[in-house]
Amino acid sequence: MKFEFFVAQRLRLKNSSTGGTSPSIIIAIAGIAIAIVIMIIAIVVILGFKHEIREKIMGFDAQITVTSNEAVGFGYNNTNNYIIFDDSLKNIISSACPTAEVSLSLKQPGILKTDDNFLGVVFKGLDSNHKWEFISDNLISGNIPNYACDTTHNQIIVSKTMSKLLKLDVGSKIYAYFIKDGNVKTRRFEIAAIYESHFNDYDKLIAFSSLPTLQKINDLPSDGGSCIELRGFKPDDIIPSSSALQDSIVEACYSQKLNNLCNVTNVYHTGAFYFTWLDLLDTNVVVILILIALVAGFTLVSCMFIIILERVNTIGILKALGATNAQIRGIFITLTERLVIIGMLIGNFIGITLTILQEKFHLIPLNPDAYYLNYVPVELNWAHILYLNLGVLVLTTLILVIPSQLVSTISPAKTIKYE
Repeated sequence: MKFEFFVAQRLRLKNSSTGGTSPSIIIAIAGIAIAIVIMIIAIVVILGFKHEIREKIMGFDAQITVTSNEAVGFGYNNTNNYIIFDDSLKNIISSACPTAEVSLSLKQPGILKTDDNFLGVVFKGLDSNHKWEFISDNLISGNIPNYACDTTHNQIIVSKTMSKLLKLDVGSKIYAYFIKDGNVKTRRFEIAAIYESHFNDYDKLIAFSSLPTLQKINDLPSDGGSCIELRGFKPDDIIPSSSALQDSIVEACYSQKLNNLCNVTNVYHTGAFYFTWLDLLDTNVVVILILIALVAGFTLVSCMFIIILERVNTIGILKALGATNAQIRGIFITLTERLVIIGMLIGNFIGITLTILQEKFHLIPLNPDAYYLNYVPVELNWAHILYLNLGVLVLTTLILVIPSQLVSTISPAKTIKYE
């Protein structure tokens, strides 16, 4: 065992006069523990917030979207603006993105009208290949219709925002009006389910319908829609996959395997506003971590000064016995690191416990109108927690090098008699 560790393990952290733990020791341990708790909470909250918002955006907008080269916005005046999901396009997509979940969708603006109110919405029709996990997770009443059955084509899913404004409930009947080529088409729908995602920008706009119903309104064939949606990618694979698909489509057009050029966009482009906002949150976390680390560092420096001053006699005796300044510095750095480890263990226990409680019971609420969520989200990432602890351990060790230089100014002849 090295000399520094041997001596540091035998130095007591008790106050020599009272026999109890020195207040400076308690403050140092508490400072490190509080710093670790705040850092863990900052990291897990930001990770959870980014995850939840990302999931909501990708629940409404596909990770990758293929549209006609002439399609712009919602609702179109002629069928040339729609995309036809024929075999050629299916083969190109399956070759470029073999693991993707592919579905055809159709967006159509319309007006929901009751006897005393009306609301403009965008109907989104989805085919039988679409997976409804996102909407299912956000349902507050009713059930998702099985649109594979013809008897459910007149059923729609609306948001809680729409239902409150129009005073609708599951089972309510409502008329919808669509404008097509200057003519108004009317359909009578039944409310099958009500969802609430707390993402107001979408909740007040999107109503879900069957794809065949909207295709009939727009006089489209069974393989016609406004876009083709691709999901099932890892976040880091979305941009490369969309670029590869766009290249494959362009190549197919030049080789005349595909009649019309299609545009490929990804959710990072369509939801750029939200993702830019989420990226800014990373800067806030970095600032918080730096400030908390500085505060904890100053606390440790003060603690080491006190520990050194309380053990001036010990330093003098060690020097008289032949210990070098470097060895004595190593002793006090090791001694102070014991406090750091104790504080880190306490902080990790408290921080992780609070995270698990919040994850399971959603104890801390949020205003969904401001934050798009009704509770504080958390995501416990063990790799981030490990890196945080390693970073704190390394940083505190480096910080302690400076105050440890104080031992080199202590004279053995004077300090042995110091009280």
